[in-house]
Amino acid sequence: MAALLPLRARHCLITGAYGGIGAAIATRFAAEGALVTLLGRKEDKLRDLCARLPPFPDSRLAPLSAATATSSPHVREDKPAHSYAVMDVSADGRDDAVLDGTCPIHSQQRTGQIDVLVNAAGIAQFQLLQNTSSQTARELVDTNLMGTIFMSRYMAQRMKRRRADRDVLLTMSFHLQACIINIASLLAEKGSPGTSVYAASKAGIIGFTHALSVELGPQRIRANAIVPGYIETNMLASMSREPLEKRIPLGRLGRPDEVADAAVFLAQNTYANNCILNLDGGLSAV
Repeated sequence: MAALLPLRARHCLITGAYGGIGAAIATRFAAEGALVTLLGRKEDKLRDLCARLPPFPDSRLAPLSAATATSSPHVREDKPAHSYAVMDVSADGRDDAVLDGTCPIHSQQRTGQIDVLVNAAGIAQFQLLQNTSSQTARELVDTNLMGTIFMSRYMAQRMKRRRADRDVLLTMSFHLQACIINIASLLAEKGSPGTSVYAASKAGIIGFTHALSVELGPQRIRANAIVPGYIETNMLASMSREPLEKRIPLGRLGRPDEVADAAVFLAQNTYANNCILNLDGGLSAV
């Protein structure tokens, strides 16, 4: 049995999709032949990104929806296409409303089965703890950590319903394997002034991933996390680049497409579970 599960025709749901890392992962997954659903707060950015994605291959092969989960082969009458939905992942309950179809998703199909969930939604606020308001702290934790928890819970619930519709003999099938990829941060492991609340929210993601890999592993849902260092995104726009590069052994910032490479590996490798993958140019060793 192959150790890699190709992304072609798999349905990948990406939160924080129009951010630098989220957009790079969405673009790479689409280039690998995946069917991508983008989630985020700003419709114009989601719409623009969705239009720029490499088109879903002209094929009748597509992921199973809940309505067709008992049919075989995997054939749909309508041609699937990438889609997007406006939602706030930190709002408990709205994930169900949007993804189950009571709120609009801009495509001809609802999300159907989810094979890969990428929790890339995140915000940053860098200031000393004594200057951090309660509202700011809650927003950071709600978006970065609770949003990851809510979406992962939805994934687990959806997979449970999906598996209930399938023959028990197929429970070891590749087609019933799923993967959650959480985006954490090196700041969760390497302290820096002015990052305490942000670091706590990202450290929570790492602990959550550890527990989730054990809890969901028997259900054939793998849980992994990417721990990026300093990546060239808008989140670093206010920081001076040169001092950061001097601290990194490789002497440069990371690129979003390099994070996307790591996401592809975690999505495809069927034995990757509880991987906490540092991607920081060696900064974590300094």
